[in-house]
Amino acid sequence: MWLTRLALRNPVLILMMTIMVMVLGFVSLRRLSVDLFPDINIPIIRVATFYTGAGPGDIEKSITQPIERAVSASPGVDRVESFSKQGVSVVSAWFSYGVNLDNAQFDVSQRVAQILNTLPPGIQQPFVLKFDVTNIPVVSIAISAEGMDERQLYDLAYNTIEPQLERLPGVASATVGGGKIREIEVIAKRDALRARGLELLDVVNAVKSSNLLLPSGDLRAGSRDYNVFTNTQVERVRALQDVVLAPPSPTKTQPVRVSDVARVEDTSADQFEIVRVNGQRGVYFRVLKQPGANTIAVVDAVREAIPNLRGVPASVKLAISFDQSSYIRAAVSSLKH
Repeated sequence: MWLTRLALRNPVLILMMTIMVMVLGFVSLRRLSVDLFPDINIPIIRVATFYTGAGPGDIEKSITQPIERAVSASPGVDRVESFSKQGVSVVSAWFSYGVNLDNAQFDVSQRVAQILNTLPPGIQQPFVLKFDVTNIPVVSIAISAEGMDERQLYDLAYNTIEPQLERLPGVASATVGGGKIREIEVIAKRDALRARGLELLDVVNAVKSSNLLLPSGDLRAGSRDYNVFTNTQVERVRALQDVVLAPPSPTKTQPVRVSDVARVEDTSADQFEIVRVNGQRGVYFRVLKQPGANTIAVVDAVREAIPNLRGVPASVKLAISFDQSSYIRAAVSSLKH
């Protein structure tokens, strides 16, 4: 009864409080994050290591087991799981609930860095990632074009479209799938190497030493100071063919070049993913959002940006092939009803 008497004695105060609650509720509703899954933090840290060409047994002995021993010593670890496949090792550390995953990720990264010099040479830098149940694409964009092959489409998507999509608010990454990646291959000739007393490792070392970017310092001329840049990265087949493997000697008047013992081709890397758009070869984007971002807002930003992309020829067609926000919009509409 006292609440009723308070309302009758102070009608203006109650009216102002009611209006304030309605305004705060409306503002909060507008700013409420909308997503397909709730904010669930599963305490898993994964360490992924890639070693191209190595078999599962070698991966397990030389990579998986040392990383398991290093990760299992982190504080708060409940259990460690792993699997080794052709060319890849994945170690998953399950932590107890309540552990700060940011600190756990940093600790795991430090422990992996400590044993990095004991791992086989030639491996890629291990990836240390937190498991995120929402780390799935919110939208997929299919790209096709008349008169462009898969390599040209991949170059356009990777160099022109991807940077523009990743600058959109709420977008974490836009990964290109499909297409062909340009690659300059050196195919050695065994008999030619043997005839010149060279080994395959000599070709590998020569290519590595000639395909790099080195700082060259500066050049001072009078009152001017110039920065000098020396880019010796290989961009054409001819430049790689002329790389010297062995200098002239008393018995050989001419140096041995890569073209003498190998065939150099401007081709594409092995393709493991094929994308077809309406029966035509193409590429696609997997767009991931940032943690806590509004899925609907991210998808709307991507849809609005597609017609305004710069540097995209008129013959290139971009279409939304998957839209996660459609399920969320339907759920929100059902909730309103």
